[in-house]
Amino acid sequence: MTAEQKTGKIPQKAGPAIMRVLKRIAGDRILLLLCLLGLTILVMSILYPISFPRVDNIVAVLLDSAQLTILTAGMMCLLISGVFDISIGATLAIGGIIAGTLVKIVGLPPLMAIFGGVLSGTAIGAVNGLVVTKIRVNAMIATLAMQNIIRGVTLMIAPAGVANLPENFKPLGQTIIFGLQSPFWVMVIVVAILWFLMGKTRYFRQLYYIGANKKAAKLSGIKVERSLLVNFILMGTLAALAGTVLASRLSSAVVLAGTGTEMRAIAAAILGGASLTGGVGKIQGAFLGALFMSVVQNVLIILKLPVFYQNIIVGLILIIALGLDQLGKSKDAQ
Repeated sequence: MTAEQKTGKIPQKAGPAIMRVLKRIAGDRILLLLCLLGLTILVMSILYPISFPRVDNIVAVLLDSAQLTILTAGMMCLLISGVFDISIGATLAIGGIIAGTLVKIVGLPPLMAIFGGVLSGTAIGAVNGLVVTKIRVNAMIATLAMQNIIRGVTLMIAPAGVANLPENFKPLGQTIIFGLQSPFWVMVIVVAILWFLMGKTRYFRQLYYIGANKKAAKLSGIKVERSLLVNFILMGTLAALAGTVLASRLSSAVVLAGTGTEMRAIAAAILGGASLTGGVGKIQGAFLGALFMSVVQNVLIILKLPVFYQNIIVGLILIIALGLDQLGKSKDAQ
């Protein structure tokens, strides 16, 4: 019998081991998100066993996270390179409006209308990128101005939106595969492509160097301005794609669609490991961050809290995410 067993004392090694595990979790944003997701799902399943863990509710959460993940994945790429885009919510809206207008008012075939809607986001991303890289306007100011311009143009095109879209336009957003609607599978394709590009291609890996130190990246031969321009084009394209898919899913293009999604996407990306100063982040973190935001929103709906509480919670999550980011940087500096 050991001395600890004779005296009835608990070995002191357990305390430090637990602290090491907690520090490991706190220091790894993806691991922390997985733990928070697991804890939230466990608690809600215990407290609301009838409403939360239902299959239809899980499907609803995944469907809601699909649109946000597409936006967050693009935002993650931008944040890795040290910039961000506040115009994505407006770009989402105009992408859906243009696609809906082309297919219903102009009478173009669905594929051409979808292409037109997505192309509008590509053009917006190109303008954002040129303003930031060539005119050297701060990314926040440039994209904030673009957000207002896009909202105004969207109202000019279709003040009341475009309702009752044709049946042949609906498959993009309403086709069910393995029990999940097509927006989820569009999201899977987007995440898989960006995961490969960011992890395996030299061109996109350069974004980490750009975000960490633009001057050093330029001196090393990286074409910083071109890479940032491509990044903004990618973000605009993804935002318009999300808007086109949403219009197809709802059978209606809504003028105010995407309002506030830019803050949700930034919060989700930072929760997933990105930093406002650039140089860090992973696409899988974007997916987990978006999924966590969607789970939180679902929890608020189940709790029957008023809509304005959702905005408050998103703001608080963004502040917490930024706090974690600053805490991580202060530890690295020590």
